[in-house]
Amino acid sequence: MGIRQSQFSLFLLTFCLAIVSTVTNAQQINKGGTLEECINYALENNAKIRQSEADYHEYYYQIQEVKSNLLPQVSGSGVIDRNIVIPTMILPGEIVGQPGTKIPAQMGTKNLLDFSAQIEQVIFDPALFQGIRIAKTNQELLTLQKELTKEEVIYNVSTIFYEIARTKEELKNVEDMLILQTESYTIVDERIAQGISRPVDRNRIQVNINGLKTRKRGLESIIYQQTNYLKALIGVNVNEDFTIQYGIALTPQINDAFPPYDNTNRTEIQLLTTQKNLVNFEIIQEKKKYLPTLSGLFSAGYQFQSDQFRITQDPWFSSVAIGLRLKVPIFDGHAKRSRIQQLHWQNQRIESQILQKQHDLEADERNAFHKLQLSRENLTEQKQNLNLAEDNYNKTNLLYKQGLIDIGEVFSTESSLLDAKTAYSNECIAYKIAEIEFQKALGTLKNNL
Repeated sequence: MGIRQSQFSLFLLTFCLAIVSTVTNAQQINKGGTLEECINYALENNAKIRQSEADYHEYYYQIQEVKSNLLPQVSGSGVIDRNIVIPTMILPGEIVGQPGTKIPAQMGTKNLLDFSAQIEQVIFDPALFQGIRIAKTNQELLTLQKELTKEEVIYNVSTIFYEIARTKEELKNVEDMLILQTESYTIVDERIAQGISRPVDRNRIQVNINGLKTRKRGLESIIYQQTNYLKALIGVNVNEDFTIQYGIALTPQINDAFPPYDNTNRTEIQLLTTQKNLVNFEIIQEKKKYLPTLSGLFSAGYQFQSDQFRITQDPWFSSVAIGLRLKVPIFDGHAKRSRIQQLHWQNQRIESQILQKQHDLEADERNAFHKLQLSRENLTEQKQNLNLAEDNYNKTNLLYKQGLIDIGEVFSTESSLLDAKTAYSNECIAYKIAEIEFQKALGTLKNNL
């Protein structure tokens, strides 16, 4: 008794911990998360993935439905009839010694009760056996389709995640520049009071500040829209607060040589190959429909007939029958032949699709690889530009404070610095997106979570 209580207590504790963990994870993702957390949450809550899961389980029971035809089919029936007028049949006069005449005679009784049961078992039906194989292949097709859906969701979540990061980085640069402009406004205002600067310089700074504020509001609006799209994509309520957690840790190290091309394990090719196999199985099924089918029958019944509706032991009559049912197809107006020809053309179309998909995948791989290499080179150049822009800004600002240059040159270097920061952060995100596209092109996106 003590052992059973301990086992139950352990089960209850594990169950409670699982619930607490699930609730905690849901609360965390509702507040925000990293890319990996967003992807994992989407794989559990995305509507398309849930739909593919439902399709898979639905088809599992469709397979069970097909298999049920191999089991004995049992049916029962019951009839209760009350003949207000007993039916009349015409009998030949030879029965009663009156040849050449027709004699009307009532047949049956006023009350009839008939109960029966029938069992039918398939013995030979090659098309049915092939149908089970087709159903299993359809389930394999749904499995591959589910994997493709997951890959698509991972790619979409990753892309919008980094698009939000791109906009946030730009917003951060604008906010930093807004702080610098505000500081410049204060400095110029003091210099005007000292008679060193002109009011027009302060007005020009105010124009820049107003422009930066407008740009900031626009970026905040874009982030709001992008975040709502991400929340809808991963399955978070759009009314919940949500902030992505990201870091731009770059390791731009890729081989200069294009990796060996191999698409044999690509889900897209496997999906089309499975579709081709399915069509071949359907062709075999149509051909097997030319063969006869055989099933065994067994029936038994119990019948009551009487003019008086008093159910007693008599007059009940029993019946038992056993037999075989053979069905031989002879002519169907060439329906099966036409169906087979349709399937042959479907097969040829799928073969063309496989060939085209192989070419498309190879082109996607090469394009993604080239884009990744180009992004790496651009990233290096943008980093150099950023360093130069920061150095120019610091030197120009120092010269202005010393009264050696005009405020216009400061504005020019500030604008260049903002552009360099934005270009560098954009290129950082572009490199991350290029990595995702390259992994997607290789078919390894799901493996690199």
